Amino acid sequence: MSKKIWNLKYVVGNPAIFSHVTACADNPMSRAEALASAETVANNGGWRVWVERDTGERIFESAAEKEHQAAQSASISAKRVTAPAANKMFMD
Repeated sequence: MSKKIWNLKYVVGNPAIFSHVTACADNPMSRAEALASAETVANNGGWRVWVERDTGERIFESAAEKEHQAAQSASISAKRVTAPAANKMFMD
């Protein structure tokens, strides 16, 4: 069984502007290769980068990726809170 099951994915450039996800051409990689590459990418410009299996299990997320995920969660939560108020307005 191969130990090359980890995929390195990243978003090139400023995380606040860009959202296109790129998969590394060397995927799949061993755990050690993927983690080392992810650290390099994260330290060379603050890009969003993570390492995951095809199941979606993640073993690494850069600080920029964690910030992006938190912002996405906050945005979704805000929409859930404001949606009922907006619906009530149309039902009155």
